[in-house]
Amino acid sequence: MKPGLAPERWFARQRGIGWNGAAMLVLSNLVLLATAGLSGVWLYYRVWRIARGTPVSGIEGEWIVVLGARLIGDAVGPGYARRLRRAAALYRADPRRRVLLVGGPTGGAISEAECGREFLRASGIPAPALFVEDQSLNTLDNLRHARRLRAELRDRPFVLVTSRHHLARSEALARGLALHPRLCAAEDRLDLNPLTVWRLGREAYYLHWYRVGKAWSRWTGNRRNLTRIS
Repeated sequence: MKPGLAPERWFARQRGIGWNGAAMLVLSNLVLLATAGLSGVWLYYRVWRIARGTPVSGIEGEWIVVLGARLIGDAVGPGYARRLRRAAALYRADPRRRVLLVGGPTGGAISEAECGREFLRASGIPAPALFVEDQSLNTLDNLRHARRLRAELRDRPFVLVTSRHHLARSEALARGLALHPRLCAAEDRLDLNPLTVWRLGREAYYLHWYRVGKAWSRWTGNRRNLTRIS
């Protein structure tokens, strides 16, 4: 179990995978074995390239969607703080924009989205510009709930703010939901250290799982899986 994650939320996340998700994970691992890891290497390169090259300013979009991150107790952690500071900078560059914070409870009594709103309010962002979605438990749910909450996100480009290592998978999930994200990185640049290298690898693994599952579901006509991810 992840530190700081309430037990009932951890089990909810595991149940959310379901048998289909577990089967797709096994299939993804088999594909990695069958390709001698080359399919994973290609996705690692893609995750790294997007993480390195995504801009931090000059991105157009009426809405700024900030993906949540696990809280430390009921407080914003360093990674989430960088996402929020980036959203604040984007808003100040164009105060006509609105900010949607997504993410449910992970560290305590308050949700990621509510904690993010408090952080931005303390940073001087006006309350009428801030909106929250506080029920989702993972990135796919974040984006699905955002689409449901704000209908205009379905057919208009929006700015999607998250950490550099998380950008490639977030974009793939958003486009799989027929959304039109314009990526914006939380960090000024990609800092390649052992922790970042591991995070990039983890994201490539998750992205591989998603892509293999999506391809298999389309090939087999698995409507249940396709409904969940699209």
